[in-house]
Formats: sequence, C-alpha cells, structure tokens
Amino acid sequence: MSKKLGVSISTETVQESEQSVEVEQHQESRLSGKKVKLPAFEGEDPVAWITRAEIYFDVQQTPDAMRIKLARLSMEGSTIHWFNLLLETEDDLSWEKLKKALIA
Repeated sequence: MSKKLGVSISTETVQESEQSVEVEQHQESRLSGKKVKLPAFEGEDPVAWITRAEIYFDVQQTPDAMRIKLARLSMEGSTIHWFNLLLETEDDLSWEKLKKALIA
C-alpha cells in the first residue's frame, strides 16, 4: 500500500509505533487498576485532606452536589460533630464553603 501511495514506511517506524501504543496501553491499565478512595478526615492537616479529596473527586468525576455527602461520610471522630454543626448553621453548604470552613 505504501508503494501505491508513493510513501516509504520503514519497518523500524512501524515497530516503534507499535511499541509506543503498547507502553501507553500498559500505563493506562495500570492507572485504571489503582483503587482511589476518599481519605478519612480526623481534623489534622485540612489542606492535605482537601487536596486528596479533590483528586478523588476528579478521578471519580463526582458532581458538586455529591461532594458534601461524600465528605460527610469521610469525617471521623469529633470532626463529624463539627460537620453536623456546620450543616445546621450554613445554608446551602457547597464544596467551596466547606473548604474555607475547614481551613479556617
């Protein structure tokens, strides 16, 4: 076919392309096989927890409305009481509002 088109394709180029595709497929399958879970939050280092939570939400393509519910599930110990109080006092708690409250 390359002769009909007047294009010269070397065997090395084809092999390099095939190897590149195999490497990409291997990397994708390795990433897709890694389990990602929302970390528990016990009140320590809120910035680190927010960062990991946002990575989780991005990977899982979590809608904004679901982020608060999942965050509530990840609260451990006394943070669940703090979170419940925040829900009672804050109208329409959003992920952005929760992040600001955690950092404050």
